[in-house]
Amino acid sequence: MKSSQSLKWILVFAAASSVIIAQDAAPIRRELKAGSTETYKIENEIKQFVEVPSMGEQDLTINTIATVALKTLAVNAEKGNAEVEALTKVEKLSMDGSIAGMMGDQSGAKLPAPKTEKGTLDSRNRLSIAKDPKAKPSANAMMGMPGLSEIGAQSLLTLIELPEKAWKVGDTAQVGVPGAAGAATMGVKELKMTMTISGEKEVEGQKLWVVTYSGSMKIDFDSSKNPQAGQSAAGNMKMNGTAEVTGEGLVDKATGKTVGNTLKVSNKGTMFIEQAGMEIPVRGTVSMKLTLVK
Repeated sequence: MKSSQSLKWILVFAAASSVIIAQDAAPIRRELKAGSTETYKIENEIKQFVEVPSMGEQDLTINTIATVALKTLAVNAEKGNAEVEALTKVEKLSMDGSIAGMMGDQSGAKLPAPKTEKGTLDSRNRLSIAKDPKAKPSANAMMGMPGLSEIGAQSLLTLIELPEKAWKVGDTAQVGVPGAAGAATMGVKELKMTMTISGEKEVEGQKLWVVTYSGSMKIDFDSSKNPQAGQSAAGNMKMNGTAEVTGEGLVDKATGKTVGNTLKVSNKGTMFIEQAGMEIPVRGTVSMKLTLVK
């Protein structure tokens, strides 16, 4: 009799364990809900150094603070994605350094107008913003950096891509680099990096994954092949080199939303200005910080 009772409880325990294992094995997916809106604060700093012939190394620092309100319009459950609308507001923009001085006094420059864009967001946090067919080419092709017209959701939001498979602490996955990293260094190739689930934490009752990631990218930019980049006054410009990416972020375990993220891109390369016959060494960093406000 006792052996039968023991066997019964063993079977119950085994069944319960299998359910727990099955639950743990489920991949995390982002919650997509029509009508919902989330707002992110993004703080960016771009530092670039250029070795100008006969002038030595010149520098430029650009700081921006912006908010992006991301609204889910409609959900396609079959495809696992949603139509979204992003409203980007640049609240602060400043430029410093010797290159900024050459550009004249920018203190009275107007901030970009609020920008509304539409696109799609899937359950793995992959954002795709539709290109504006009326967008004018950027006049800021120098150093391969985007101009003010490129400041939008795709160039600011560093949402953390959720792995295809289930994850647990210690797991690694190959994920795509957020569009913001690509926009910060135009012409980047091989946009992949390794993400590691390095831990868990709880903040005010919210259970979060702690993720760290790193990767490297090649830079291969040619303004003649990219009409949206515009042309510098000196003619066609090419740039090649490498960029290293590191970062750490927080993901809500229940909803899959990116709660916070920091990203740093360090780039080094050579800029070629064909018409002037010049080769100019360039290097710099792009630091991005994203915080989910509400």
